[in-house]
Amino acid sequence: MKIKGVKKMKEKVYLVGYCGPESNNVCYVCKTKEKALKRFNEIRKDFLKDAKKMKNFVTKKFGFDEMWNRIIKNLQETDPDKIDNYPHETPYIQEMELE
Repeated sequence: MKIKGVKKMKEKVYLVGYCGPESNNVCYVCKTKEKALKRFNEIRKDFLKDAKKMKNFVTKKFGFDEMWNRIIKNLQETDPDKIDNYPHETPYIQEMELE
């Protein structure tokens, strides 16, 4: 619906979540890039903590941990544009413009 004399305003928001080969989960919608980076790092650190726990479990139980070493290395990347943990869950920030 158009209202005479009212301009359309565009506003940027940042979607923060994580994706994998068969999923995409948006966890936060942030108004600023700084807030989005903070939320991105929260998700990344949670995944990193879980990966370290799984590595310890797998190493003790089965004696191999190559995949978990790779996941831990990938999740240590703090730049959302450079992080790549495929095919495992990877946190992301996506900029969107709303009207």
